[in-house]
Amino acid sequence: MPDHTPKIAHIVCTYPPYRGGMGQVASEYTERLHERGYTVHVFTAKNDVEIEDPEYVHRIPSILHVGNAGVMPSLFRRLSGFDLVHLHYPFYGGAEPVIVRKALRHDQALILTYHMDATAGGLKGAFFHAHRRILLPWIVGRSDRILMSSEDYAQTSALAAVEGAMDRVEIHPFGIDLGRFHPGEETAFKQRLGARMDVPTLLFVGGLDSAHHFKGLSVLIEALAQMGSTPWQLLIVGDGNLRPGFASRVRAAGLKDRVLFLGNVADRDLPSVYRCADIHLFPSTRRAEAFGLVALEAAASGIPTIASSLPGVRTVVQDGATGLLVPPEDQSELAKAIRLLIEQEEVRRRFGAAARAHAEERFAWDPLIRRLEQTYQSALSQQTARAY
Repeated sequence: MPDHTPKIAHIVCTYPPYRGGMGQVASEYTERLHERGYTVHVFTAKNDVEIEDPEYVHRIPSILHVGNAGVMPSLFRRLSGFDLVHLHYPFYGGAEPVIVRKALRHDQALILTYHMDATAGGLKGAFFHAHRRILLPWIVGRSDRILMSSEDYAQTSALAAVEGAMDRVEIHPFGIDLGRFHPGEETAFKQRLGARMDVPTLLFVGGLDSAHHFKGLSVLIEALAQMGSTPWQLLIVGDGNLRPGFASRVRAAGLKDRVLFLGNVADRDLPSVYRCADIHLFPSTRRAEAFGLVALEAAASGIPTIASSLPGVRTVVQDGATGLLVPPEDQSELAKAIRLLIEQEEVRRRFGAAARAHAEERFAWDPLIRRLEQTYQSALSQQTARAY
């Protein structure tokens, strides 16, 4: 902890208990910085659900709320008195007042974590494209540091096309709690779930709502329908407005007796669910999947992941070493990879052990938080020469 402890604000579109990677990362940063004696506050969009938060989490009403975007002009005022603002992007409606404030207050350090390229079709996709073309260069130009989770994703992202952006990029992988997620047996817990003990257990973890449409569960269902007599059962963790449609697809494919929808598993039980599984499946379809915290949770739990070969995801899942990578949306290749690891028990055990070792080597939280502290201190001490 520095001699003078800075006052830090994290700005993020969603926050736990909402299930989502951006909010989870912001929460990990916040709690771990608190443990080191920092003063950290979180500002996020308020929704209709009443939540008991610690005093340092502020859910701000928005004048317009669409999906995870919220127009929050009051952020400009609320950020007064903070030494450093850490913006988690994309946050449409929240990023703009942060950047306006930075333009007017040069002495307030600004860190930007660029989580992903937002992707969608139709009008929403057109809005995302316009925002990247018109406003992203303006945001980049006012950020003191830009953090990204992998070099792989950074080099292929929309950010790479913005002049000067890559000069400010630092690679900051996200971490995993290696004590909470660890290998082990969960026989009693697995029985309590109603899962079978005599067939390999597959696991999918992800939001089943419109905001997480890119998670690829429909692709997975179609791939499993091609598996014939290969023995397996699938546990699905997650919930949302798309769940009824997925359940209908499972029934239509004749897989109802082999798939268990577990809903939103309590945080205390999630590590046990991973330890019930033999193979983790991560079939995301779009660049909006930029890293893969669930694949990291699986790795720490000592199980291999079969994932889509997407930028960033390839940093967490090493093809042929800690798991297997398949082309996005390729049902046949996904089915082939699943069948391989089901049939080759020794291979999946070797991959699982390597995945745990990789998590220990690259993704332990303590060194990653120490590096974040160094970035904060560098940004705070920097005498910017940038013209505004």
